Amino acid sequence: MAFVQALVVALVALILAPGYLFYFDITPKIVVLLVGTAVTLVAAAFSGVRISGRSKWFVAFSVLLLVYLGSLALSTAMSTRLDLSVFGSNWRRFGSLNQAVVYVFAWFVAASCAGNPQRVKIILRGIAAAGALSAAYGIAQYSGWDPFLPASAYHVGEGIWMIVRPPGTLGYASYFATWLLFVVFLSLALRTFEPSPAGRWFALGSAVLALAALLLTGTRAAVLGLLVGTIVWMAVRRVRIRRAILVAGAVAVAAGVIFYFSPPGQLMRARMRWFQDDPWGGARVHLSRDSLRMAAHRLPAGYGPETFTAEFPAFESDVLAKAYPNFSHESPHNIFLDVLAGQGLPGLLLLVALCGVGLAAAFRSNHALLAAALAGGIVSQQFTAFILPTALVFWTTLAIGIALNTRAVESRRWRLGWLGVAAAGSAALVFLATRIVIADASLERARQELDRGNLAHAVEHYRQYESSHLPGASADVWYSRALLVLGSKSSKLEMQVAAFGQARGAALRATQIAEDPFDAWYNLAILCGAQNNPACVERSLRQAIAADPMWFKPHWALARVLRLTGRMEEAEREAARALELDAGKDSEVAQTFQEIRAMADRARLFQK
Repeated sequence: MAFVQALVVALVALILAPGYLFYFDITPKIVVLLVGTAVTLVAAAFSGVRISGRSKWFVAFSVLLLVYLGSLALSTAMSTRLDLSVFGSNWRRFGSLNQAVVYVFAWFVAASCAGNPQRVKIILRGIAAAGALSAAYGIAQYSGWDPFLPASAYHVGEGIWMIVRPPGTLGYASYFATWLLFVVFLSLALRTFEPSPAGRWFALGSAVLALAALLLTGTRAAVLGLLVGTIVWMAVRRVRIRRAILVAGAVAVAAGVIFYFSPPGQLMRARMRWFQDDPWGGARVHLSRDSLRMAAHRLPAGYGPETFTAEFPAFESDVLAKAYPNFSHESPHNIFLDVLAGQGLPGLLLLVALCGVGLAAAFRSNHALLAAALAGGIVSQQFTAFILPTALVFWTTLAIGIALNTRAVESRRWRLGWLGVAAAGSAALVFLATRIVIADASLERARQELDRGNLAHAVEHYRQYESSHLPGASADVWYSRALLVLGSKSSKLEMQVAAFGQARGAALRATQIAEDPFDAWYNLAILCGAQNNPACVERSLRQAIAADPMWFKPHWALARVLRLTGRMEEAEREAARALELDAGKDSEVAQTFQEIRAMADRARLFQK
């Protein structure tokens, strides 16, 4: 079972499927988790293991995890969007279903590895191997070579101040850096389990590669986590700073300085300039404050997992909106605030308790590097939300710490009843994985057909996607926009009519089920404008404003619509609001306001 668990953790971090799946960096990871957990369930039922004696650490972990699952179920049942909370949003697909599978997987890691360091070693080997591969890929991305992803997706800026933030196989640099942070400490922990010099050198090499890739991401949160983890390791081990450590540290610093001032270090120098211009990490300070204000309105059970994007706009402050006028916040970028908003105060307290139990168990077992990994990971994730790979490695690390404090397991004969339950659960997980793959593959084929200009085949594949995809967020907004582009480019009237008709249907559906309703309504307004339907445009823009009153774009667009219909007083108010929320970021918004103000002044003079 340990080999399967190691393979799951490794593949969830590594697997990508560009060209085969639409959400190529999310869907395959979910499928691996679901299928891997299904195999784990059946293997556990056949092995029939049980914990020997009573381990207070395992009991505490099991009870807290069970209550935490109960909190997750309650917040999902009381969610403002049940479908989203169960199956997740498009941006990370981390609804209560996938979260629960992660927690079950972690519990089985703790149970199967209890009192068995050999199994712990297997899982750590899987993490180290995956970490080395992903780190090598991240270093290649930084160096300008990427056979899988377009480099433009992670290049920011232009000229000498352009920065590169390699996302590795996790979609974004901050998530990649958090994963690498765990790899650094867990690879070093693997060295303590490896009996052979070759194994220890492999573990050390993985740690060094992960450290190099982590630094190249330019992620401050992960660097802070690395420092905190190192301090924890030194405190637990009572490390004395000897001459050899000082020499090694000096060599490492010297190598880093040489690289920083070398030609390849130009990207790092550019990143440092960004640090100086943005010392507080962008929107995080105001985002955290507004997230707390949002969570305070539903402390008992929260808004439900994955509802943040839809619910947060009602609590967004003027300061945050003006600082980032054209930005949608999908999470609080903090694991504790994310749980507080989604599951309320009980969920937050339970997560804190589970972190405490995991850290205490790592300290108790005297595995300083496990404690360092958890402490560093917790610190780093005060600036990022969980995604599937980072959540899985976090909970797996916590489970390993519990296992190393639990006595050896004893075998017993499996029972037909438990085997039946495991088989049913496994079948359900495989069924879900199959549905997810079929839907995503159909969506990718629809995208490819649209790129070829083949509307009929695209519509057919999209219908297959609709019939197989799970409830919750859909791709209707993307589909309607892609169809609008196709219809606008075509010179054939028949193609235009068919494409616009399909686009309107998708845009209307999106207003009912999208995870970001403000964007869905704004998208419908654009479509209505393309079809010269001013009444629909105005109605859609007002709905977009109701869903997100702090977004300047619907106010700006509505001002122009009202100007065209001669309602200058209303147009002036909307243009002024758009200008206020945009905070001078876009000259076109200011120009629109000045034009409408001038027209309104003339109208008032004429009336006098």
